[in-house]
Parts: sequence; C-alpha cells; structure tokens
Amino acid sequence: MPRDGMGADPSQAGDALRRLVDLAAHRSGSVFALMNKAAVTLPQILLISRVERLGSASLSDLVDGSSASAAALSQMIERLVQQGLLRRAEDPVDRRRKAIGVTPRARALLRKLEAARSADYALGLAPLSREVRAELAAVLERAVAEIENARARSAP
Repeated sequence: MPRDGMGADPSQAGDALRRLVDLAAHRSGSVFALMNKAAVTLPQILLISRVERLGSASLSDLVDGSSASAAALSQMIERLVQQGLLRRAEDPVDRRRKAIGVTPRARALLRKLEAARSADYALGLAPLSREVRAELAAVLERAVAEIENARARSAP
C-alpha cells in the first residue's frame, strides 16, 4: 500500500475523515435545534445551499444532478417559498422561465447553521492537543485549497 512521508496510507483518507467527523460532529445538538426551529429538513437545507451556490436557478437546473424528481423538487421549492426561504420570480431574459433564488432569511439561516456546525466541530476536537489541532487546521486548509483549485480548473 502506498504511504506518504508520515507513514499514512493516502487511500484511507476518506475513512479517516469519516471517523474524525463521526467523533467531532453534532456534539451540542445546536444544528438540529436550529433546523427544528426553522422547520426545515436536511434535504431542504441542501437545496437552499445549492440554489445559493448557483445564484439563481430554474427547476430544470435543480433537477439536473439531483436524485429527486421534478415533481418532488417543485413541491419542496413551493414549501420553501411559503416559508420565505426561497423566492420565485419571472426570469427577465426568458419570461417562460421561473428563476429561483434564496432570500435574506435563507442566507441568515445558512450562516447560523455554518457557525453552529463549526462550533460543534470545535467542541468535538477540544480533546486534541493545541499542537494537533493546529496541524489538523493547516492540513485541512491545504486540502480545501487544493480541492477548490481543482474544481476551478475543471469548471466550464
């Protein structure tokens, strides 16, 4: 098995990350509490996040790359519009197309969830020594940058 300079097997990175997340995630329950208070499910949060990343999307944009049917996504979008988390408007360029976007309320919810997730991970990592947390942070920042750069290179 190939190993890096530190004796780690690179093919096991996915499993190691999964085990770390299992140990460090959801320590306080604050993420679930926020979702419950906002009356949203994980699939709804993932949809809102995707719409935010896209900036604006049509139903067909959202169906592409989704395992959900157009009918299921349409129902989910309607619920989120009614909750004030998504907005649907006529596309100024193509009046037949409905542009779906996130509302300021949805953005605020996503930021609160991100902060709660980060705090939960910090709580889960608290048993680590300061030195190991610093090393982990450095490696994770390098990994994030490398993945972002690879995605940027492969984007159309």
